[in-house]
Amino acid sequence: MKNTRIYALLLSAVLLLSACSANEVQVKEKSVRSKPSKTTEVTETPEATETDDTIPSVVTDEPVEIKAEPEPIDRTLSIEDQIRSLDGVVEVTKIDNYSGVDGTNFMVIFEQPLDWNDPSCGTFDQRVEFFYTGSDISEFYTGGYFLPDDLYLTYGPMLGVFAEQMECNFINAEYRFFGESIPDGLDVSKADYWEYLTTYNAACDFHHIYEQFDRILEPDGWVMTGGSKGGMTTMLQGAYFPDDADIYVPIVAPYCDGPQAEGFMKNIYTTIGDDRYGPDKASEYRGLVLEFQVEAIKHREDLQQRYYDYGITQGAVFNDFTTPEVLYDMAVLEFATQTWQYEQDFSSIRSLLNSKDQDSYLDNMLDMLIEANEPDTWAVNSEFAPYYIQAFKEIGEHDYDFSYLREALEEDGSGAELVVTKNMEDMILYKMTLYPEVYDSLEYDPSSRNMLMDWMKNTDCNVIMLYGGSDVWYQPRLPDVPDRDNFITYVDQFAAHTIIYKVMPNEDADKVYKMVDSITSEAAID
Repeated sequence: MKNTRIYALLLSAVLLLSACSANEVQVKEKSVRSKPSKTTEVTETPEATETDDTIPSVVTDEPVEIKAEPEPIDRTLSIEDQIRSLDGVVEVTKIDNYSGVDGTNFMVIFEQPLDWNDPSCGTFDQRVEFFYTGSDISEFYTGGYFLPDDLYLTYGPMLGVFAEQMECNFINAEYRFFGESIPDGLDVSKADYWEYLTTYNAACDFHHIYEQFDRILEPDGWVMTGGSKGGMTTMLQGAYFPDDADIYVPIVAPYCDGPQAEGFMKNIYTTIGDDRYGPDKASEYRGLVLEFQVEAIKHREDLQQRYYDYGITQGAVFNDFTTPEVLYDMAVLEFATQTWQYEQDFSSIRSLLNSKDQDSYLDNMLDMLIEANEPDTWAVNSEFAPYYIQAFKEIGEHDYDFSYLREALEEDGSGAELVVTKNMEDMILYKMTLYPEVYDSLEYDPSSRNMLMDWMKNTDCNVIMLYGGSDVWYQPRLPDVPDRDNFITYVDQFAAHTIIYKVMPNEDADKVYKMVDSITSEAAID
């Protein structure tokens, strides 16, 4: 490897200088759309061969034979034709580049197996955005969701923070079963195909994509990154395929302990923000959020149906469980989550609450609820439906505890009440967002979480984990492990879920500089 380029790239990663430009499209993550003709080292445990949906808990050295080794890349071909020659590629489209970085942007379609342990189950097409600069550094961004909308993809690319800073090659793969990367016949109202939506199969997708582009690029270094759910997939890639990158940088990555992990709402109402703002100021801000929620429930009759109808006009389809009353209660509850997850704009909340005598008060309250969460967030046809299924099956989700809001309404004494009762809270997210047939087909499997806990303690991968200490998703992270030479956790107590776009203070940057030095020094010699 070329020491200076690798070193500089990794320093850029942990400094997290903002790469946002006016033409970037940000995708807010909830803080989850022919068979390869080569031998792909997809690894599995003996247990993984017993059933199709078993996730290997340990990566072994035993490859799964797919097909023979491919022919060497013909370097006399153009980069576009080299991409076309990759195993599994079925379509390559050049996309206009307006990023300001000198390079060529492509949309690449790979045909991938539905089940990497049984290719006879069929295939699906997976979209991959590839930005080629010819650099000796490549970034693979594992977003965990869908690629940006088609209008953006017409003009791409949406470069990652590190790719724009270092002008390196950039790969952004759409997660299986999100966006347009779906098998024919996939239907959110049917249980068919969802058994193939596993972290193991997704890691195999990414591994194949990495292997193929590595044949073209042959870079000195690979950096694997991802934020939020993408941070989870970055960790999982390191666990399933530790040789896919020289360094893994998971950012604000939660991993809940089960489909409705406890403690998330308790943090929001009792402790979040203490380290960033101090206990007194944080308590004041938590009180502002709760006051807004109480006010919203008190004005249910004025706003509830309007919120529901707005969702219908946007194309949302709600199941029988998600009545206007239940939808509104959920929107009010999740207002606190979104407020603390992102901007933490308490001044706007205070201004609204101080305008109760204005004619626009209720309209502004409705706008604030919609801005925090569009109603279709909980529609059965939501673009996040695959996330809810994965949350139920493997990656978990937080609890939806209405008790703090319920108690605040009782103390208010206005008589306003929630429609959601304590008995309705159990698995409420999935009852709202999934069709009964799909809901009944799912069962939680803790294997991937257990594997990651073992990986964090024992991996030889170079890893820098980045968190915002005032982020709601910092609470449901995996258990902390002590730092060691190859595995560093950095927590910025002043950052929320947007730490990826935050400039660290100089003194913290100096600390991280030393972390990067210790992590990369050995890799750079190789």
